[in-house]
Amino acid sequence: MDFQVSARKWRPQKFSELIGQEHIVRTLSNAIELNRVSHAFLFSGTRGVGKTTTARILARVLNCEKGPTIEPCGTCSLCVEITEGRCIDVQEIDGASNNGVAEVRDLIDNVQYATSSARYKVYIIDEVHMLSKSAFNALLKTLEEPPPRVIFIFATTELIKIPDTILSRCQCFEFKPLSNAQITKQLELICGQEGIKIEAKGLEEISKVGAGSMRDAQSLLDQVIAYGGKKIDTDSVESVLGIVGGTTLELFAERLIKREPAELITLVQDVANQGKDLSLFCRSVMEYLRNLMMVKVSRNPENLLNAHTCNMEVLKKQAEGFDADELQQMFTVLTGAETEMKRSSLAQMVFEMAILRLTETRPFKNIDDLIHKINQAEIETQPVRTVSPVAASPMAPAAQSSATPAQAAKTQTQRENGSFDSSVWAKIRQEVSRKRPAFEHYLDKCQVLALNEKEIQLMFSDSFTLEMVEGPENIQFIKDMVKSASGHEVQVVLKLGEAKPTSTSSSAQNTQEKKNLNDEDPSRQKTESEIIQDALDIFGGIVVK
Repeated sequence: MDFQVSARKWRPQKFSELIGQEHIVRTLSNAIELNRVSHAFLFSGTRGVGKTTTARILARVLNCEKGPTIEPCGTCSLCVEITEGRCIDVQEIDGASNNGVAEVRDLIDNVQYATSSARYKVYIIDEVHMLSKSAFNALLKTLEEPPPRVIFIFATTELIKIPDTILSRCQCFEFKPLSNAQITKQLELICGQEGIKIEAKGLEEISKVGAGSMRDAQSLLDQVIAYGGKKIDTDSVESVLGIVGGTTLELFAERLIKREPAELITLVQDVANQGKDLSLFCRSVMEYLRNLMMVKVSRNPENLLNAHTCNMEVLKKQAEGFDADELQQMFTVLTGAETEMKRSSLAQMVFEMAILRLTETRPFKNIDDLIHKINQAEIETQPVRTVSPVAASPMAPAAQSSATPAQAAKTQTQRENGSFDSSVWAKIRQEVSRKRPAFEHYLDKCQVLALNEKEIQLMFSDSFTLEMVEGPENIQFIKDMVKSASGHEVQVVLKLGEAKPTSTSSSAQNTQEKKNLNDEDPSRQKTESEIIQDALDIFGGIVVK
């Protein structure tokens, strides 16, 4: 079989054919024209972006019989030999399998000899970061002062592993990942030349999965062609690559708007059962949330989104169901989940937990709005001081005029339910402390809702304490203590709820001091700490620093 994969068949042979690395092409082209070619180059970047291809092109540019020229002829004997990998003077070495000191010493010995037919002797060392520390050290002297007409070209995907002593002796070029548009355009060219009919959306999906690597995208294209033949639709692309389609993403967003965790988990399990890649699904959801954000913040989202892969009408409708800060929170959650899924053996569970966290996101509250509500509440509840025109019994009218409507309602409620005498409760606590000291711990965690001749109502903030107290023996103990303190037989009613703790002496003193300050100067502006404390009193919660 003489079939050749797309990555090899369509490998660029000239600088003009390189895609997405214009800054490197321009620098190397100018160096050739100005005759300022360095003796050592280091090409770094992710896989499949053109490092080794550029090294081979540079070898042809330097050794073409019509050169050095930025446009090698491609037909002379040297161009053909370099392209086919059989030129003696251009050697391509795998750094992973030739990473020892012995191999580097052999290379240094061969460097001393003159070229056989080419103009320059070129050594291309791929994956150079795999060389051992000793091999790098052995190479330093030759790399700094090489014989004339010898050029080293190193390629690596892990620049951080290259010693600084090597970096300082090379001209370093960083290859950028290719954009989806650049990959898609090249795939369209390949399909046109090969007579393959494929939908534009399918090519977009292949480009996304390629993730900036032209070689990966071309390999995926070969895989899709093998599955679908000469005519390929988007469904075939999604089936081969394990991609979740746009319809599933739209359904996912609808269920997320409605905050339906059970349905979302069911959808994830369905996707997994279909053999789809959950990592790709996570990335697709992230991209969909990003599209929703673009629709929400942009007046012309059509300019920011790809018309082939986005349903603008659906996006605009769904974007109304989210706040911008919610989408940001969700994107952050999925970003962490994607990273965790790569190194976890329980990727599906990690993804499911992340989806459940998405349903718990809520819009942020504006602190200015909260402060405004607090100030409004203070104004509405501020007591109105009036002077009674009646000149009889001066003490009684004054007391009545100073009472607020809220205080009057509270007084009336106490009269209906039986007044709550704090001294009675103090006596009860004393009796409990004297007869059963351990039981006093439970009373510290409750709030008295009512204490009258008929009943005593206690509310606990946690179910554990409530369960400990509601036993028959403890109920009878409370009845005995109330009877001992007040002389009345009462019913004991226990409740569970968010009980506000009774004020301690220090907090009561602080409250009184704040009240006195406000009474002395009603126009006084509250400090920031006072405003925050008022917000906690009204809305609950804690301060996160």
